[in-house]
Formats: sequence, C-alpha cells, structure tokens
Amino acid sequence: MNISSLPSIDFYVSVIDNYGDMGFAVNLAHTLHAKYPNTVFRFFSDNEPLFRVFFPNSIPPWVEYLPLEILSRTEGIPTPSRLIYSFFDYKLPKAYLVRFPFPKTIVVFSYFLLHKGLESLHGTTYVLENGYDTVIHFVPSLLPGGGGIILNPQIEQEKKKLLRLPIVEARKQFLEHIDCQNEAEADIYEKKWVSIFVYQDTLAEILPVIVSDQSDAVYWICGNPTWIQETAHCRFLPFLSLVDYGVFLSLCDANIVRGENSLCQALISGKPTLWDIYKESNGAHREKIEDYCHFLKYTFPSVEWGQYFHQMQDFNDGTHASGAFSDFIRYTPEYSAGFDQIGAYIQKRCDLVEKLEK
Repeated sequence: MNISSLPSIDFYVSVIDNYGDMGFAVNLAHTLHAKYPNTVFRFFSDNEPLFRVFFPNSIPPWVEYLPLEILSRTEGIPTPSRLIYSFFDYKLPKAYLVRFPFPKTIVVFSYFLLHKGLESLHGTTYVLENGYDTVIHFVPSLLPGGGGIILNPQIEQEKKKLLRLPIVEARKQFLEHIDCQNEAEADIYEKKWVSIFVYQDTLAEILPVIVSDQSDAVYWICGNPTWIQETAHCRFLPFLSLVDYGVFLSLCDANIVRGENSLCQALISGKPTLWDIYKESNGAHREKIEDYCHFLKYTFPSVEWGQYFHQMQDFNDGTHASGAFSDFIRYTPEYSAGFDQIGAYIQKRCDLVEKLEK
C-alpha cells in the first residue's frame, strides 16, 4: 500500500490511559504528517477534551476529530479509510467495517513490550470474517524483532537546534520559550537538571529527598502540585507539548519518568533514566521491570547494571522508593555512557514509522 496516495488514515483511540494512548496516537500522527503532509488523520475517539489538550491553539487542517460512537450509528456514518490504525486493545467495530465491502488494512497496535515473546505476535496477520479486511498486529518495542518506537522528527529537529549551543545557552533559550525563566536565578543553567514526571504517590515518597538535597541539583517537577512549595532547587514545569517535553528531556542530566511513552522519549534522549512503572494488580509490572533491565544489560558494565537493576526494583516496590531515588541521583554519572549507547541504538535501529512502512 502506498501511504502517500491515501487521502486519509483512520485512528481508533478509546482513551483508557489518558496520555498513554491518546499521547501515543497524536505523536504518531505528527510523525506521519511530517512524511505525508497531504494525508488527513481522522481521530475516532471518546475523549475530545483530552484530544484538544494536544492542540491547545487550534486543531490543524490535517487532523479531524470524530466521536467513536458514530461508528455504531445506522445513518450518517463516514466511509472508512483504506488504512486504519487501532490502538491498544480497542475492540474492532466489525459491524461497521462489514458495511463497506472493499479492502481495508487494519494495523492493531499492542502495548510496548520488551519481552522476547513479542516475536510470536508482532506482524501476525489474519483476515476478518467479511473477507475484505486484513488485520496486522504491531508491537512497539526496542527489541530487534519488534516494531520500534516513535522518533518524532519535530522533536529531533528542535533538539539539534538547541544542542548546537553551549548547554547554558540552550537551557536559557528553552526556559524563555516556555515562559519559565527567572532572571534572578542566573546560575540555574549550570546546575545539574533532573526532570520529575511520576505518579503522585511516588512524588510524595521522594519529596523529602528532593527537599533535603544540598547539592547543586535542580529538580523540575512536571505539573503544578499545590501541596509542594516551589524553591530554588525544586521548580515546577508548566504543561509541555509533546515536542517541548521531548526537547526538555535532552536538556536534563537525568530523567525520572512514568508511563511507556515518557520512558521511550527519555531513552531516546540518551540520558540516565529511572522508570516509575504503572503498578499492575497482578504483579505483571515486576516482569516488565526485568525485561526492561535485561534489555539495558547489553550496554552496561555488569556491576553498574546490577546496581541499577536493584534501584529499579526498589524504586517500584512502594516502600524503598526514596532510597532508590537517592542512589540513582548519586550514580547517574556512572550510567551516562550506557544510556548514551541506548539512545544511539534507538536512533539507528528503532524507527517505528520506518518499520511500519515496511
């Protein structure tokens, strides 16, 4: 299928994880738009307010929002595109699809995986009962047998512009851009920067470490938690666009992130990263931590890898997060080379759109 010849691509996005699913879909649309500027991306979704958060000024002409429930109507339903992307376990509307008897390709995105078992799912293909529609499973992953992750060209372009400059000047220009500059803090640009985007329970656990830190670190906390007092080394970031967030991670010395989208963007930056994983009731997140750390093992010296592995486990067990966080901050210089190699590997071998086209 020649994507450039398609007038539109349909996205099915039922919002469960807020920025997890909608954020991934919008990021993918931005990345595809850079390659296919004449294609319209139609978002069939059930959360228009969240959708508009990602387009705060105005929705561009190459994007269209439609309610998911329109697919179940008996009249006034839109003709589907020949290419459909369905995100994260959304149940395909087969009754809708069967009403349009022409060939359609449906790419069903699974959640990000680092387990070798993904190879039995990624790329598997079958035809729906109607005989027209082909379904292809696509698993985002950093493993060679997976689908890669999104390398947003807008983020990469903005990073290159800023990172040509000395780091002090780059940081200064970025804070001016997001209107988060304080002229009285001229020395802030030379300090160690750590971004913090974690779940609220985790933030409460690590806050005493941040408050008591006597080093020259500046902790940038995403959002504006009203229960925390802003200080010289504990600063709040406003809501950042997808592009600004990706750029900011590259300006930091270390990043603490939550969610798989943020993890991937942090790894792309090549900076030491600590992952606040979503805690699943069945304990499946523990296996994901093992898979993640096993992936990192190939670029880490064995001693450093074992140390980081224990920090990841402790940071996510609910009782030792503060100690693990403190240790991670202390040892980030030792992790820099390993994460830098991960960033280079991703840039070279993990372009999701490139794999999607193939």
